Amino acid sequence: MHRVNRNSPAPVVSKAVTAALFLLLSVFYFSPRPLQAQAFSQLAVSASGLEVPFAPAPSGAARYTAAPGFSVYFIDVGQGDAIYLELPGGKNALIDGGPSTSASSGLARFLASKKVTSIDHVMLTHPHADHYKGLHYVFSNISVSHFYDTGMDNKGAKTDDTLREKVRALGVNTVYPAPGDVLPLAEGVSARVFNSCPEAVGSTDGKAINNCSIVMKVTYQHTSVLFTGDMEADREAELVSRYGTELDSEVLKVGHHGSPNSSSERFLRMVSPKAAYIEVGRNNYGHPARAVLDRLLAAGAQVFRTDLGGTQEYSPFAALLASAGRAVSVN
Repeated sequence: MHRVNRNSPAPVVSKAVTAALFLLLSVFYFSPRPLQAQAFSQLAVSASGLEVPFAPAPSGAARYTAAPGFSVYFIDVGQGDAIYLELPGGKNALIDGGPSTSASSGLARFLASKKVTSIDHVMLTHPHADHYKGLHYVFSNISVSHFYDTGMDNKGAKTDDTLREKVRALGVNTVYPAPGDVLPLAEGVSARVFNSCPEAVGSTDGKAINNCSIVMKVTYQHTSVLFTGDMEADREAELVSRYGTELDSEVLKVGHHGSPNSSSERFLRMVSPKAAYIEVGRNNYGHPARAVLDRLLAAGAQVFRTDLGGTQEYSPFAALLASAGRAVSVN
């Protein structure tokens, strides 16, 4: 006869999880948003020691639901980068715009689904078409307050010049961040720049343009996200030497769509991400490289890809609930 071990912690854990879920529903559905953010912060601290039964992290397309205070969406735009941030106080930001100017693009459809009519901060990490073309749509259809740009001019293209002329004509405040700058994205958010090219320079060399990517670590409460643009391994090595453990981040936006020329072992060891997001679509470059996937897994990162799972959402709230599972989708 099977006997129940009354000393087993399982009922306690079950009750704790049930109570936590009841609290979440009570706070996040029926409380004002400022109280939601405060309650979430307290819950995150108190839950740090709670053992939660194994549950695989959810996969597939994002739910497009707002998390308390801070959410990052790695938008499925095909072979390119576009990342949308929901910030405290109702602020928002967009990093890069993907490869399409179309009103039916992945970026345009995502912004429409979120009912975005204005963006506080737009950043162009570097002037390659798979990062800036979608910003033509943004500046033509959405009100933008601040534009963060690199001083790098892609001499092999003209549409990056057209974008910048459009921004000037609109009178949008334009900033050229320098390494060490902390950008004022929102109250309670630290956005520190590790790499950029703030001075005017031009090149047709793809590697030089990639290495001018604005690299920024965004920190909010107990979490941080490192955005890398298309930075390559030699520049990664420079940042490791200069900043060391300051690069440590909970989440990594994988550099250059998983190119073998980025995400070096030493860099990943210093960043030590728990989650890594690859923005990638159908391509002829072999992105993401098998070697990069192996290095990410060896570094202990849970890997998510937009080509396999569509738009991916990261928030501290979602990460807290999924922290017991380490589902990986890399194949």
